[in-house]
Amino acid sequence: MPPRASTPSPRPQVDLATALAPWRVHRVAGVAKYAELRNTLLAAIQSGLWKPGKRLPTEQQLARELPYSLGTVQRALRELVEDGLVVRVQGQGSFVAKGRKALEAPWHCRYVDDTGQGYLPVYPHVVLRKRTSQRGPWSALLDQRGDNIVRIDRTMNVDDRFIVYSQFFLNADLFGAMLDKPLQELDAANFKSILQREFHLPVTRLSQTLSIATFPPEACRGMKLPRGTTGTVLEATASAGRVRNVYFQQLYLPATDRRLVISDVVGE
Repeated sequence: MPPRASTPSPRPQVDLATALAPWRVHRVAGVAKYAELRNTLLAAIQSGLWKPGKRLPTEQQLARELPYSLGTVQRALRELVEDGLVVRVQGQGSFVAKGRKALEAPWHCRYVDDTGQGYLPVYPHVVLRKRTSQRGPWSALLDQRGDNIVRIDRTMNVDDRFIVYSQFFLNADLFGAMLDKPLQELDAANFKSILQREFHLPVTRLSQTLSIATFPPEACRGMKLPRGTTGTVLEATASAGRVRNVYFQQLYLPATDRRLVISDVVGE
C-alpha cells in the first residue's frame, strides 16, 4: 500500500504587530500616538502590504493587536480617510483607496522635486464645499452679496511629505454648478481647467501675493499642525476676459525645505 501523502500544515497567521514591524515609526517626543500609527499604516500601504481595494483590519483588531487604544486607532484611520488614502464603506469596513489621482497641472503647488527639473505630485482631497455668507478678502473681488459665494476647501497632499490647505472661492451666481458636481470629480481637478472647459472663461491673468498669518483652525486640522500655527499664506486672484475676477484662492503653506515656484501668469 503506497504511503499516504502528507497534508501540508496551514501557514501560521502573522499577527499585526509583526506584519507592521518593518514600517513602525519610532516614538518621537511631541508626536501624538494617532499620528505615529497613521504614519505606520501609510508606510505599510505605500509599500504594498495592503493593495488598493483591499480591506484593512478592523478598528477592534488594530486596537487589540497593537499598543494603541481604540480611540487612537479611530483617529489614525480618520486621518487616512480625510487624506483620501482610505475609504469607509458602511457595514463593510475600511479599504485602501483605488487609483488616487494627482492634481492635473497644478499652478499653486509647484514644489520642485529631487531632480530639480520637475515638480512633486500633489494629491488633493475635498474636505468642504458649501455656499457661504462669510466675508473676507474675496468679498469685494467677487461681488459678494449675502451667501452668493461658493467655497471649496481641499487638502493638498504633496507627495505624502506635507500638506497644503486650499480655500477656493467663486461667485455662486456665475458658478453655482460647482455645488452640484460629484466630489470625486473635484478631488484632483484643476479648477482653472473646469472654468475654461465648462464655463468658457479662460483665465488670462493670475496675481499672487504672500503674507505671514496665523492659520485658521480648519487649516491646522487639515494640515495636521498645532492649533494657532503661524506660517505663509499665498493668495491668488484670477481674472478672465470681461469678468474681472473669476476666483480667489488662499493656500496655507507649511514650513518645508522644498522650493516653491511662484509666478504671475498673463495671457494664458
